[in-house]
Amino acid sequence: MSLSQLIDIVNERFGTDFNQADQLFFDQIVEAAMADEGLRQAAAVNPGDKFELVFKSLLDKLFVERMDQNEDIFVRFMNDVPFQKIVTGWMATEAYRRLRATTSRALPPRLRIVEPEPKARYVTCVPLVPLQAAAGAFGDPQHIEDDGFDWVSVESNHRLRRGMFVGQVVGKSMEPAIPDGSYCLFAAPVEGTRQGKTVLVQLRDATDPETGNRYTVKRYESKKGRSGDSWRHAKITLKPINPDSQPIVLTDTDEGQVQVVAEVVEVLGVPSGETA
Repeated sequence: MSLSQLIDIVNERFGTDFNQADQLFFDQIVEAAMADEGLRQAAAVNPGDKFELVFKSLLDKLFVERMDQNEDIFVRFMNDVPFQKIVTGWMATEAYRRLRATTSRALPPRLRIVEPEPKARYVTCVPLVPLQAAAGAFGDPQHIEDDGFDWVSVESNHRLRRGMFVGQVVGKSMEPAIPDGSYCLFAAPVEGTRQGKTVLVQLRDATDPETGNRYTVKRYESKKGRSGDSWRHAKITLKPINPDSQPIVLTDTDEGQVQVVAEVVEVLGVPSGETA
């Protein structure tokens, strides 16, 4: 389905009279979505139906950010569920097609996508999870949601267990220990002290300066201070390894501002054909 066909379909079905300017608005939304690194990762490791779930949460945000650019479409999208489903389905399909054309699905030699029997899960294989989705899937150790993801067979010296997953780390801040594009084995929750460990963190009020994302992989350091009868984090530093990268420093921090999702257990490698 092309963009012009989408306009024709919604005009016919809903009695609207959208035009060429509305076509451009739709296409600009798709282009903006494709620039999101988390969405690119989701396209690389998910089939189309699962990708659409990730796309939908981002699409709502993009529409809100651009509501002043096309108020008629914004109002219709937010209030007309059938219209929203058609527009979302097309945009997700188009974004997925474009991203898959430019994003390799290749995996490191030590990883292989499988369809495991239930008894093989967390024994020979773990979920393959986009990092922006990991907090929702593995952030609560009492309620782990691991359905809806591909599974990968993992060659590792570590014994696999429930709560482990594989995710791709994008960015140069942890080089040379974690090369840009590396797939890593993570374990959630982080057991014992977090101090000095390389962890996946989701931020509430800050972003990674390199990627612009609210999730980041860094080395965790914390200094605590007393506040009344309790202790709190006086400063949390999320440190890169690469000297060219800047740390993320959070001061006078409460637990709600930083969610430590998982610990990096092992670097499994970069996809075949890529260089570190």
